[in-house]
Amino acid sequence: MNRKRFIIIGSIILVCFLVFLVVGKSTSKSNETLEKELISAIEEKDTNKFLNLFDSSKKDLKYSSIGAKSILEDWSRELKGNTGLIMEILDSKGSHYADIEAGAKYHITIKEKIHWLFFKDYYLDTRASKILLDKTAESETIYLEGKKISAKEFGKNFFPGKYEFSASKKFEYTTVKDDNNITVDGDGEEKELAFSFKGTTVEIPEGPESLFVTFNGKETTMHLNPKEKQNFGPISENDTDKVEISGNLPLISEVGDIKIEDVNSIFTYNGTEFENTKFDNQKLSDEMNNFIKSEFTAFKSRKISDIKNVTDNFISSNKDKYNQDSAFFIPEHRENTLKAVYYDKETPKLYINDDGELEMTIEGIILSRNNEEQDELEEDLTIELLYVEKDDNWLVNDYSCGDRYSDMPSENAMDSYMITKY
Repeated sequence: MNRKRFIIIGSIILVCFLVFLVVGKSTSKSNETLEKELISAIEEKDTNKFLNLFDSSKKDLKYSSIGAKSILEDWSRELKGNTGLIMEILDSKGSHYADIEAGAKYHITIKEKIHWLFFKDYYLDTRASKILLDKTAESETIYLEGKKISAKEFGKNFFPGKYEFSASKKFEYTTVKDDNNITVDGDGEEKELAFSFKGTTVEIPEGPESLFVTFNGKETTMHLNPKEKQNFGPISENDTDKVEISGNLPLISEVGDIKIEDVNSIFTYNGTEFENTKFDNQKLSDEMNNFIKSEFTAFKSRKISDIKNVTDNFISSNKDKYNQDSAFFIPEHRENTLKAVYYDKETPKLYINDDGELEMTIEGIILSRNNEEQDELEEDLTIELLYVEKDDNWLVNDYSCGDRYSDMPSENAMDSYMITKY
């Protein structure tokens, strides 16, 4: 009876031992098995198979499949089909171990442990990292590969790999989306996620504060600064052509717009004209007449101070002309009596010059005569007006005139002129 009991007990022990051997063997990985499964995971880009080569503390991390996928893609690309080298790269005893930096390997190494008393179990190991939120990201809705991720998830560890985060922030003129890719390289160090939300901005030139920026035809709170450039935005990249410069100015009924077309280049003023500007032609005609009358007076008195409403630059550039005793010098009308001024309503132009100043040009015709026996002298006239912001006024900055070589306007063309006779 006792012998039979011993046989039964012995059989049970033997069966348990055999089960122990079989299960222990089947639940542990040899180095050869690890190599085979790793190569297979890389070639097939199988994230599940790859993660199963790590212990549960790594493979069970919430977003581990995303990181694992990026690692397999990296290795597949870098190995260029030579997947058999991977063990030589990861194993510290491998001949290629030192050829690649630890960060490029995501600090993944081959380790072994004793499994069930005496079985050797080989596995892959690395270190996870936390991704901390910068203040720029704390209050925004964040997405990981297009799926919303809550802020509390960032208090947990992330499996090594590359993570593509995105977030959007609403501004006055648009909603700006920003992307940031974080690489968890397996060193265990904390990473930081931040967003710039720069969006697209448009460089606004220096200029008088009387001018302001419009967006989509509506006035904004941004006025030009005479001392520095400014950035307007952010706006959508497709809306750069909706940014314009406009304003309210004397002698002008309605200031047109300057369109800023190239957001990536420095704004250039040269010849930058306001479009669709409506001018107060009566007042501009009066300005032209007042200047010409005073200019005739100044020549006869030899005093430049008799010229009214001119800039300091005009005075400094022209004062010597009015002190000369020569009987004749250009322009010819200096010897004559003013007879009529024709202001051309179709010629006014408003623009920003190279110094960021507002200028306006107007054109016309001067008629003068020395005596009744001589023919009238016909001269073309161009006046350059400069806007002086502190006075909210236009001053004559320069002018030019000379003999007119074409016929006087026909009767049909007279509608484009405002004529003042003396």
